[in-house]
Amino acid sequence: METSVKELVESGRRYFESRHYSRAELCFLKAIDRGAVYADLLNMLGVICHSQGKFNEAIGYFEKALEINPDYQEANLNLAVLYSDLGEYRKAKPLYKKVHQRSKNSRTINPVMRGKIANLHAGLADTYSGVGLFPEAIDEYKKALKLCPTYKDIRTKLGICYRENNQKELAIKELSQTVRDFPHYNPARLQLGLSYYAQGATPKAVREWREVLKRDKNNDRARMYLRISENHRKK
Repeated sequence: METSVKELVESGRRYFESRHYSRAELCFLKAIDRGAVYADLLNMLGVICHSQGKFNEAIGYFEKALEINPDYQEANLNLAVLYSDLGEYRKAKPLYKKVHQRSKNSRTINPVMRGKIANLHAGLADTYSGVGLFPEAIDEYKKALKLCPTYKDIRTKLGICYRENNQKELAIKELSQTVRDFPHYNPARLQLGLSYYAQGATPKAVREWREVLKRDKNNDRARMYLRISENHRKK
């Protein structure tokens, strides 16, 4: 007995959700051949192709999904992420803006979508930071944290950018709050120590790095920073 289109789509969804992408792709393509050209199905095929490194095919699937439903937020976002991965930021930006605008106009936003948008902001911020455009990076990190304020890694990166932008007081404020909220998150404490050190407050820096070593006695960076501070005080 031939498998129905509905069964193919349902099987494909189950495979997709369990990350058995090759099997999901086969089910979806069979369903499409039999007339099941749905926006969400095309979006999932785009995700599969993106994961396989078939970027042009992924773009094609996302664009087809958006032809069917131009307001499909997830497809817009997935296409924006793909363009960002390819370094095509000019193409990614208007897609992201469209998603962000719809999110602002909506009372609620799906937590998964919220996280994706926050990470897209953070990815752009990482790029800006990497080329020394710290004010732009700060702006993007703040947008990410507005969506997901508990992302401690992004909060730490924001603190680093403040410091690199010569805004040491803001760096210390941001990193101190992150350490208070996440006392076991050593990367924030390490960076707080560096911010104190950059400000000339070496005893405070040493205190933070020693606290890191209490929690992680094999933390090489904390040991290195302590050696540097000790050598500095001996001079």
